[in-house]
Amino acid sequence: MSLARGPIFQLCWVVADLAAATREFGALYGVQQWLTLPDVRFGPELCELRGAPAEYTISVALGYAGGQQLELIEPRAGVSLYSEHLERVGPGLHHVAWVPEDFDAALTEAGSRVVARGAFEGAGMEFAYLEGGPLGSYVELMRLSPQMRALFDRLVPEGHRNPWT
Repeated sequence: MSLARGPIFQLCWVVADLAAATREFGALYGVQQWLTLPDVRFGPELCELRGAPAEYTISVALGYAGGQQLELIEPRAGVSLYSEHLERVGPGLHHVAWVPEDFDAALTEAGSRVVARGAFEGAGMEFAYLEGGPLGSYVELMRLSPQMRALFDRLVPEGHRNPWT
């Protein structure tokens, strides 16, 4: 079974220090602008980890290397796939994300591979993480509202295009 199809939407690294990581990734990959979201709370009413309600806080930075979205996540509180990754292997590649045409069908096909899922309240985004990514990483599937897609589109540097639009 193929976990995902189509162009890669996002590459994500879990980091221990978001400010230092944005400087490093900016220098390495030419990311000129980061959208930083500090202390984003995910609650048990919308999120789960291994089938149980999950509550955690992360800080996030989103930027683009050309037309490729990069995400950096610093776990701040609670137990999540991000905090587990940082504890288990340290900073590094956490997931590769896709936006399937049919999110619900993709989740059904993924079945028991889903280890975490949730929604970003008020942002028009749902996500699910699947086991089976390369080298111990995860595959993320995302459902994005038209408003969230428009936000991401505005972040792409001029002269580059989103491969997923």
